[in-house]
Amino acid sequence: MSDVSVPPARRSIRRQRSIYQVHYSIKRQDSEMTARPLVPPTSPPQIQAYALQVAGHKSTEDTKYLGLLQCSNGTIMKPIIKPAQQREVHFYSRLAGSEDPALKELQTSVPKYFGVRKYSYNGFEQDYIILEDLTQRMLEPCIMDVKIGKRTWDPLASEQKIANEQIKYQLSKQQYSFCIPGFQVYKLSTGKLHKYGKDYGKRIHGQAVKDAIRNYLNGIGTSLCRALLLQFLSELWKIQKWARRQCAVRLYSASLLLVYDAARLRECCQNLELTARAGCRPATPARRRHSLHGVDSSGSNFSGQLSSKGPVYKKLQPVSLTPMTLTHSSFSTPPPISSPWSDALASFNHNHSFEHNYENKLSKIKMNYRAMLDQLSYDSPTPNPWGTVKIIDFAHAFFNEEEERTIDENFRDGVDSFVEIFECFLRETDDQII
Repeated sequence: MSDVSVPPARRSIRRQRSIYQVHYSIKRQDSEMTARPLVPPTSPPQIQAYALQVAGHKSTEDTKYLGLLQCSNGTIMKPIIKPAQQREVHFYSRLAGSEDPALKELQTSVPKYFGVRKYSYNGFEQDYIILEDLTQRMLEPCIMDVKIGKRTWDPLASEQKIANEQIKYQLSKQQYSFCIPGFQVYKLSTGKLHKYGKDYGKRIHGQAVKDAIRNYLNGIGTSLCRALLLQFLSELWKIQKWARRQCAVRLYSASLLLVYDAARLRECCQNLELTARAGCRPATPARRRHSLHGVDSSGSNFSGQLSSKGPVYKKLQPVSLTPMTLTHSSFSTPPPISSPWSDALASFNHNHSFEHNYENKLSKIKMNYRAMLDQLSYDSPTPNPWGTVKIIDFAHAFFNEEEERTIDENFRDGVDSFVEIFECFLRETDDQII
């Protein structure tokens, strides 16, 4: 028997769950549940042909691809094919470092520029302009290219180039000061992608141009989405304001690139009859259902039926006119009071009835504010909202010298015409707010 005493076995401490874990059934946090910082990928970004290109050069010479390339890091690579595209490189470089107020304002309306790099694709090396991918993280990107201005050739163009440009999209440019080289749209009802190229754009004019824009906005056969229109107009009005007063640059053959996510539009606008969630289109007010419990209406004038204006009551026997009634009928109606407060008082003179449904009106107000708040406090990891507009294609842009600083009327008129169409569409949705 040893004189060395054996220490008593150490009892493990029993860990008790907190009141929050007990009440809300929260699992105990361990090392596997603890968030760890993401390790940046070390592999080079993947690059492929850009499948969403709706206009511009997309042809292939033998195995040399001349279209846009899409990079997995959220950028687009635009090949420098023609000598004129060196002017686009110069434009982006000068714009990025300019202190001119008009050019600094323009920086917010063009895609972000990341410089020029050489890259080999399909065995052919060439220079590429690296630009921001505006469709990044969009599930169903809808894209429209709108070339701005009646004149789409620059001062250095040859006579043959001028003749060709005068023929292309002739009617559309004469009527609207812009043309539509192409667009693609995902239909909300089917989810299918529809593409419209240059051949379609060259044929449309007159009302067909407005119909094409409505088609792009998923507004054929249904009401347009006010939230989407406000997303676009918030950017279009900014571009319009800039175009009306800037004298620093002349933009020939530049385009407005419109992009939005049809998946977000579907989330905003579908199932209108089923719910009045803060979507962009007003939902049909739900009718009051009959009570499940039978109520004896023998002692009441209520018939148990509802019309669009409220309950239907039983007809009562007519009451003969009394002398007091005859006396009141002899007085003429006093003239209406004219006051600047009349319209304001009329707007407040609502009661909670079948004709003045406060819940429906409040849902419309929330819808309108939702679109505006999207512009002010967008919390998505992508820097762009789900609908935006940018100016692109600056191969034919010319900076004005001091003695040449005048407003670019060609670009301004095209933007004004395009904005006017969107403003007309917005007025169509006025029933979606009070």
